[in-house]
Amino acid sequence: MAHYKVFINKKLCKGCGICIEICPRNALRFNGINPETGYRNPEQVGECIGCRQCMWYCPDQAVVVVGEQ
Repeated sequence: MAHYKVFINKKLCKGCGICIEICPRNALRFNGINPETGYRNPEQVGECIGCRQCMWYCPDQAVVVVGEQ
């Protein structure tokens, strides 16, 4: 079974939270404020199943989901 990792580009993320809301596994949550941009950034806190909903719905293209073998 493959494992997946969610990467957030903190320079592109504007903290809208769509990725957090769309995740069927509740694998993402906000991780405070990014001091460089002033926006909230999500982080992976749970198991990602690789559906890539967060990636497809991100309006800023700040999310990448990568499968690990």
